[in-house]
Amino acid sequence: VSAVAFFKDGRRIVTASESKTLRICDVEKGALVGGPFKGHSDYVCSVAVSPDDRRIASGGEDGAIIIWDVDSKRMIFKPLVKHRDRVSSVCFSPDGKRLASGSQDKRIIIWDAETRAVLSILQDGGWVNCVAFSPDGLKLASGTRCKIRVWRTDDAELLHRIHAHDDQVQSVVWSPDGQQLVSASDDQTVKFWNSSNWTQIGKPCTSHTDCINSLAISSDGSFIATASDDETVQLWSTKSHKQIGQPLKHTCVSCVAISLSGELLASGDDDGNLQLWSIEN
Repeated sequence: VSAVAFFKDGRRIVTASESKTLRICDVEKGALVGGPFKGHSDYVCSVAVSPDDRRIASGGEDGAIIIWDVDSKRMIFKPLVKHRDRVSSVCFSPDGKRLASGSQDKRIIIWDAETRAVLSILQDGGWVNCVAFSPDGLKLASGTRCKIRVWRTDDAELLHRIHAHDDQVQSVVWSPDGQQLVSASDDQTVKFWNSSNWTQIGKPCTSHTDCINSLAISSDGSFIATASDDETVQLWSTKSHKQIGQPLKHTCVSCVAISLSGELLASGDDDGNLQLWSIEN
């Protein structure tokens, strides 16, 4: 399982894998309710669910992006093939009208998710590992080696460049109020950034002992979850930056997601397993 995302209803989850497919699972029943979605010619690296739960976007090692209709389980368009290398990250805008994709071809493309038109192409400085729209949809953050870049989405202007980490920035997420950006890196740390002046907030989270592959934030912004090559999933308070509870053991864990209610955590691993964890207040 290379990527995982919850539907807003909290009852379904979509997974992407090295089997070149996506699957939708019912969380309560533990049963497959959609898929396998077949269309990529190589393994699927990234996945996102649209805000209305009606579409899924996937990005692949094949450089293609596919937008799927959830109900019919079919592609809405032919694959989008402007990237020349792995599509590491895909993200819908908050209104669902645009899709951003980040690739190892060092480019970010913003698409019209309803017409498949290319709205803008942003030239980044290295492999793009992650992209994330701000909650108001006006900005887009991206992570590459050591750096975070923040772009204005309407005219593709680079607003800020931050030397954020000492290695690849694998994941970036915005707080729900848009006032913070959180980043996770192969340098084993999570850092918090003030989006008004781009200074670091407080101390980083530092208890992982290997690369952090994935980062998710709760819908109320109170906590984050991280998945690391140290074979743990860890929870952290966004206020104190302190670890919550004990690390959750998950061998070969690659990705993590939090349900909209904040009550469930999902983590996927390189062996094709998906684990669901109940989060107690």
